[in-house]
Order: sequence, then structure tokens, then C-alpha cells
Amino acid sequence: MAMNIYRLTGDMCHQIAIILLIVQLCRSRNARGISIKTQELRLLVFSTRYLDLFTTYYSLYNSVAKVYYLVATTAIIIMCKTDPIKRIYNADHDYFPHWKLAVLPCSLLALVTHIVGSGISSFDVLYFLWTFSIYLESIAILPQLLVLRRYRLVENLTGKIMLLLGLYRFFYILNWIYRAHHELMYQHSPVVYICGTIQTLLYADFFYQYARATRFCGCSRDEARTNNYTSGVLGDDDVMSEDEDDDGLVFEISRSSQQPADASQTKPLLNITTCEDGDSELRARSAGEARHVNAEAATIIQM
Repeated sequence: MAMNIYRLTGDMCHQIAIILLIVQLCRSRNARGISIKTQELRLLVFSTRYLDLFTTYYSLYNSVAKVYYLVATTAIIIMCKTDPIKRIYNADHDYFPHWKLAVLPCSLLALVTHIVGSGISSFDVLYFLWTFSIYLESIAILPQLLVLRRYRLVENLTGKIMLLLGLYRFFYILNWIYRAHHELMYQHSPVVYICGTIQTLLYADFFYQYARATRFCGCSRDEARTNNYTSGVLGDDDVMSEDEDDDGLVFEISRSSQQPADASQTKPLLNITTCEDGDSELRARSAGEARHVNAEAATIIQM
């Protein structure tokens, strides 16, 4: 596979996302908001796709990257299933039946695709497993998205990890477009195109909510109105009424390093909530309420 800037950028996003996840697990010592089932699906994807490590040599970078994905994903699963991390993992949130609703359907779909495309007489196990990995990767993120929906709080580092994983797939779509226009012998694969697009679209709602939550980081509703944010940036239809339900994702956003350390000088805490219908709500709380909320959050979230 030829290297280009789009593929390299996508690979870097993917590799950095894995590193950040490992850092998050090591630092927080818990798997709160993390789907182990997504990691298991990802390991199955890598295990079935990278069997060519034993048959074909492409380049040093290619081989090292494949081994990295396999080893790092295995390490993440082991970390999540051993103490002390596994003690702070809510299996009720990670409820998606991934073997029944992901692995089995993708296996059957890959089998049908391979038989229709090549026939039974030309059945190739490695090609079948590669096709299976393409189908499975397109929906492997579903358990993680459902965990975030159930848990609701998207921690700062988790949000960045999800963003990088989505960018990884987006840049790979650009990579396919680039190769199709610049490589004479490039082989088009409708399965890859369709699955890659589906995977990217699964991140679209998360991207939308993340972008809207981070847009107003550091300014209250009153400040936004004073600076004409609500009329100039959000628009009249985007301003959420005070009595709408908060049933979407709540994003933990990093504050400025210049923020005063003294609680009495701290600006009102922002509770930035992005709801499932796409609207956003910014509530500025008093300093006293902010200290109360922070005290409660400290008992729940290990930073």
C-alpha cells in the first residue's frame, strides 16, 4: 500500500488515540466510560486482518504498525480486566451483545460476500477474514458510543480519543480518493468504501455534540449574549430553552491555565450539555453551587 499524507495523518490519529487511552487508564485507575467490548471487537478486527504478517512483507512501517495495534489493544483489554481498574468498571453500561449483534452478522455477511464474489471453488480463508474485519470495524465503535450514552459524562481525554478515532477514518476516506486519482493500478473495493463511510457517519453525531459543547468553553450564557454569540454564532433556533430535558452527553472541557486558583475568584462553573436533538444548553452556576458540584464530582470521578 502506497504511503501518502492522508494515510499517514490517519495512522497518526489512530496511534495517538490508543496512546491516550492507555494514558487515561494508567492515570485514572478506572475504566469508567470505557467499553471493553469495543476493545475486544477491535482486537478481533486486527487479529483477522493482520494475518498477512506471516505471509507478506510490505514495509517496516507496515509491520511495526500492525504489531503495535495488536499489542496495544491487547494491553488495554488486560488493563481493564485486572485490578485496580476492573473494580471501577460498570458492566451495566457496557451492555451491547457484541458477539450476537456484531461478530455473528459480520461473519455471515463476509461469507456471503466472498461466495458471491469469488465462488465456493475459489474460497480463500485469508480474504474471507479480511472481509470480515472490514465489516466488523465499521460497527466496532457502537458499544463505546452506547456506553457514553448511558454514562453521559464524556471526560476530557475520552472526548479527544473519540475525536482522533473519527479523524482516522475520515482521513482514510481522503486516502482512498487520493489513491484512486493518482495510482493507475489502484483496485477499488465497494465493501471498503461503504464500511468506511458507515464508520465515519457513526462518529458524526458525537462530533456534532463535541463541537457545540467546546464552542462555548469559558463563557457563560450571559457573556455569550453580551458578545452576540447566541445571535451571531448559534442563531436564534439554536438557543435552548431553560425547561428542556438534559438527556444528551455532558462534556468535561479543560479550563484555561490562567484561571484563578482561589475558589472565591473562580468564575461560575459551566455545565455544558449537548442534547440528543442537537440543541445546546449553557448554564452558569453561582460560585457556591460550583463548589458544591465540584465536591460531589470529586467523589465520583477520579482525575
